[in-house]
Amino acid sequence: MANSIAARMTFENARALAASQGFGLQAAKCTQSFIRTEVAVSNSTAQYQLPILVSAANSSTNASRVLNKFLNLQDLFYVSEIGFFLTVASSTAVNGKLYSYPNKTAFPTGSTALNAVYNGQLSITINNEQVLPAWDVNRSWKSTQTQENTNFNVASPTSPAQFTIDQADWSCDGFYPCEPGIILNGAANIQANLTLPGAVSTVDANTAIVTIFRGVLIQNATTVR
Repeated sequence: MANSIAARMTFENARALAASQGFGLQAAKCTQSFIRTEVAVSNSTAQYQLPILVSAANSSTNASRVLNKFLNLQDLFYVSEIGFFLTVASSTAVNGKLYSYPNKTAFPTGSTALNAVYNGQLSITINNEQVLPAWDVNRSWKSTQTQENTNFNVASPTSPAQFTIDQADWSCDGFYPCEPGIILNGAANIQANLTLPGAVSTVDANTAIVTIFRGVLIQNATTVR
């Protein structure tokens, strides 16, 4: 459960780790923030590179997705939580809904195949140093107690419609604490890779993987100005 004590500890850990790595924080501004990176699912690959930096916007097709939020080159980001989700939305859609499991309504033909995503693992390398060797995506699986289009009253929608939506609390569902935390340096070469055990064999149109890093943004702390 989110609370101010945990948030304060995350903030203190962020400043301490950044200082221990030699970053000057005298003029830095620290604030809560997030990084969001989306990649379209393909049935022809099991390897996905997750764009992290704003500089990726000109070098990756996936970087053009409108809901992405990247790290500026002059900033640091302390990762305290990581969440993996699914969505079904085009690259320009602003109303894409997050799913914490392969919902059969949202992904009618590919829901079973999408289990491959949750059997995958994330790795992060910064300046050729592997800071996160293997993070299992299955930590983010959350099949909700109340699920979409569950109807206890009628066989088809009525007016007003009786159908439910997925139960979800995005303050915690799908997120897992990252401890020890990781500092992402906007001025560094960051390679974040998602490796699945095999390609997703059946993919519904506009299916994408959404990765969200939550934590503390430390502004104007790198050598880039």
